[in-house]
Amino acid sequence: MKRSASVPTVHRGADDPSLTGHTGLLLVRDLNSNLHLVERLDAAVERVRQFKQRRRGLSGGELLVCLGESILAGGSHLAHLDPLREDEAGRVLRAVARVPAPETASQLLPRFTQRQVEAVVAELAQAGVELDRMLGLAEKDPVTLDLDSTTTEVHGELKEEAAYNYEGKLSFGSLLCTWAERRRVLAAGLRSGSASDKPIAPRLVLRALRTLPKGHGEVRLRADSGFYSAGFLNRCRGHHLRFCVVVPHYQVMWELRRHLSPSGWRPCREMAGAEVAELRFTPTGWQHEPLRLLVRRLRVEAKEISQSPRSRRRRTIPKGQLQLALKGMVSHTYAYSFIATDLPQEAVELEFWQRRRAHIEERIKDLKLGCGLIHLPLRRRRANYAWQTAAVIATNLTSMLSAVNVCRERQEAKAAAGGVLSDEQLAAVGQPHNTQLLRRWLFSVPARLVRGGRRLRLRLASGMLHKEEFWALHHYLLRLAPTG
Repeated sequence: MKRSASVPTVHRGADDPSLTGHTGLLLVRDLNSNLHLVERLDAAVERVRQFKQRRRGLSGGELLVCLGESILAGGSHLAHLDPLREDEAGRVLRAVARVPAPETASQLLPRFTQRQVEAVVAELAQAGVELDRMLGLAEKDPVTLDLDSTTTEVHGELKEEAAYNYEGKLSFGSLLCTWAERRRVLAAGLRSGSASDKPIAPRLVLRALRTLPKGHGEVRLRADSGFYSAGFLNRCRGHHLRFCVVVPHYQVMWELRRHLSPSGWRPCREMAGAEVAELRFTPTGWQHEPLRLLVRRLRVEAKEISQSPRSRRRRTIPKGQLQLALKGMVSHTYAYSFIATDLPQEAVELEFWQRRRAHIEERIKDLKLGCGLIHLPLRRRRANYAWQTAAVIATNLTSMLSAVNVCRERQEAKAAAGGVLSDEQLAAVGQPHNTQLLRRWLFSVPARLVRGGRRLRLRLASGMLHKEEFWALHHYLLRLAPTG
């Protein structure tokens, strides 16, 4: 028999102070240098109210960007500031070199007011617009705003303003308005778990509109049924905002469905078994011309219907048809969705466009699983609002770096092809990534910092899979010049 090689014994050697495990934060520092992000956020905080700062302490902008860097490196609690704090070698690679102790950060976060964190997110959105100009992205293109909310479960009765939601969970609710084409958060809000989204939504949308670049194209809003009301639609019209909003399954919707012609149904795009039709609809309280009501129906086999009375699918099936299907008297039935809109596009294309609102679910998933929003770890509401803002900073930094990388790859591909790539070919080059992926590939990678000859050299592991992409992105960021 062939004997296997013995496993070598590992002995402890001297610790190496030149090693860092968070090399990719150099890219955040490069982006900060181009956009002067820390200074901009400081100015936004100070315009609202002075942020109390000790002589050797962090400013408001430094604290939030530092938390954002900690989140990008894998942190999801304040305690995760310690690995960054102990990383002395990586200090020179970060946008904010000084990292506070977790206890210090927990004392500083409640100093932020609601208006200050709202101003920070707005200024962050303006920094994104500045980056778009550096990358040469068109400002006159149509803008799609996606509006949605998510709940974050918390533990402990002492959480300020936390409340039990409809699922019986103690929670907060986060409201987000994102720019779909740029994959960035433009405005964010925080409410108790039992509060409604509707009173907060108009102000959130207005804050998002104010961050858009001058000369932008037509703005269109997509939202689910949790935001539907005639008052909200009237406010959208007042801001010259086109909308496409899902309507709850009110009784009047079921009655309107009966007026649809059997010949009016057309197959939906990229959704097997689904059809769409439309009719005119004037909601109670709507002060303008009749709206278009898109009705989508999806064929559902009777055996696929859940027996649970809490199933969401059951609520989309007319009660009479549901009972027949549950009793086995029919082989299939239809689930219906209703969409109110004032957009003029053809019904099939419009329904397909509205269905792509699910992209905001990707942003929410990234915020929760990649950027720490799965926790709101502090007792004070102000502090949790500031923590949410740090999570938004982290996800927007990911989107910005991803956009820079995509533009770099497309420019290189176009140059290699002699500048003759079609729009479809350009769109196929490079795809945006989420935070978890970039963390594994770029942010949390080891390297050695070597000083010599008045230079600081960064040595990556020879086996790092994406080291060429890392250096290409770094050099591309260094070449980016601020616009006049």
